[in-house]
Amino acid sequence: MTRPSPQLLGTLALGATLTLAACGGQAAPASGAAQPSVPASASAAPAQNASKPAASQSMTAIKVGFSQFAVPFAPFFLAKETGIYAKNGLDVTLQQVNGPAAIPALLADEVQLDGLGANEVTRAAIAGAPITSIATLGDVPVFVLMADKKFKSVEDLAGQTIGVTAVGSSTDVSARLFMDHYKMLDKVKIVPAGGTTTTVYAALTNGVVQAAIMGYDQAAKAAQEGYVQLVDGVKLGEPLNFSVIGVKRSYAAANPELIKKFLRAHQEAWNYVGDPANKTTVVNSLAKNIQSTPEIAEAGYLPWTAVWQGKKVPNIDPQGIANVLRFADDPKAKAAKPEEFIDESFLKAIQ
Repeated sequence: MTRPSPQLLGTLALGATLTLAACGGQAAPASGAAQPSVPASASAAPAQNASKPAASQSMTAIKVGFSQFAVPFAPFFLAKETGIYAKNGLDVTLQQVNGPAAIPALLADEVQLDGLGANEVTRAAIAGAPITSIATLGDVPVFVLMADKKFKSVEDLAGQTIGVTAVGSSTDVSARLFMDHYKMLDKVKIVPAGGTTTTVYAALTNGVVQAAIMGYDQAAKAAQEGYVQLVDGVKLGEPLNFSVIGVKRSYAAANPELIKKFLRAHQEAWNYVGDPANKTTVVNSLAKNIQSTPEIAEAGYLPWTAVWQGKKVPNIDPQGIANVLRFADDPKAKAAKPEEFIDESFLKAIQ
């Protein structure tokens, strides 16, 4: 096993103190959420429990990280709230962990699994971290490019600034993918705008940037304020991993049955949130967790149904990882192959 380099360790130590979010940033927990102790490298904001299954001697306690209270993590929220985790013998604590803190939290065993960007996994693994990914949370860029209403097309953004959460984040890679698709990558400036999806939204609405990458729920709010959508990532037709479920290789090797239990629950929750019959339950859960109105939650939910219904098994699309590597600034990433960062043996074992 490759030992993490001194540079990596220094980067990880620094990352644990940052508040930039790779897939988005820290958001306030839903009202009434419990407040567990805060791990050294994690940002505390546990997801609210809608139901608490009775304790069982056979339950295994694990902590699962996620980057933000947002629609893409609906399978995590609903697996907890509907008892899917409990049914699979897992007592799961959902713990919000800001993007740069995710890898340090996994390496320190402060969380056992984490929903984090493939960009973070690939960057850390290339630097020597013993991290891999075992399932997906979405393999299309489920983001929207919103802009001031004076811009009528992507081409109109020539010479303008586009806000993202952080350099190397999922929003940053999505912005580069969008601009590359329209042959505009060298004609715009892509900048970090505060480190969280909330601050990116504020940067756009306050005129700090002229366009911004955001989720569909935030895009719905921006549209209400007169901003226009220039790119719909789901409809673009370009694979790009939004987030994977990451794990430390040694933990997965030592706990294969636990990993399989979690993936059975994740697959069940994936299918649950994608089932139109469960729309009301899912939208209400999202409204609570992302602290929005049901209308805004539904606006975020609808595009994601294409992701959840698109495949019954949440396996990782290698091309989605390939595009992450293509837009990385590390030459080693550009030379790497997607399969180096994926371990689907556990997911295949439960089929």
